[in-house]
Amino acid sequence: MDQEKLKNILSVFFDIVSSLITVLRSYFFTGLILVVPIAVTLYVVFFLFQLADGLLGDALSQALGYNLPGVGLVSTIAVLILFGIVAQNVIGKRILTWLDFSLQSVPIVKSLYLGIKQVSDVIFKSQSSDFQRVVMIEYPKSNCWTLGFITGDFPIGVCKTPIADHLVCVFVPATPNPTSGFLLFLEKDRIVDTNLGIEEAMKMILSGGLVKPGQIAVPSSYKVYDDYTIPH
Repeated sequence: MDQEKLKNILSVFFDIVSSLITVLRSYFFTGLILVVPIAVTLYVVFFLFQLADGLLGDALSQALGYNLPGVGLVSTIAVLILFGIVAQNVIGKRILTWLDFSLQSVPIVKSLYLGIKQVSDVIFKSQSSDFQRVVMIEYPKSNCWTLGFITGDFPIGVCKTPIADHLVCVFVPATPNPTSGFLLFLEKDRIVDTNLGIEEAMKMILSGGLVKPGQIAVPSSYKVYDDYTIPH
């Protein structure tokens, strides 16, 4: 009888411990999911602050005779603004063109430079006029929709067929690396406009759909063509 009671007590005890471990494990992973993005973001911001502040901060601190936190960051921002002003005049554009050509002429530096340039273009030029608007298209097959960016009208001089007048250039970026993708030439009535901005669409693509900026507006009058052949 005593052994039976002991078994019951041990069984209840192990059940409680098991339930407690399950709850604590759930809390642990929930906290991990919440804390890791915040901690990484704060660390990156702190690292970038130290990096920017250290570019000119040490020299300015020695010149002033005392350490003033943040003066390097302000100076770095001022230098970047100055470079931006210089880059927008004729002489500055020529210098940047020569520098760009020079960096792309060095075999090893070329790969590193082009890779960093592509990433920076995606991050800092996501609102650029290079992409005119965000659309939805059926790709890579019918009834399968994806986001694309209108980059302009199809160059008529490429071919002399009547359909060329009705084509637009659509860039379909890959996920999660939008620096690569596909260039499609589609008829204007095969695309659907959305209410997404360029930056919102980029965030959605970079996150693989985890970041949902809002509802994508699809006109109710849109007609799906049964004879539509998806390019491959």
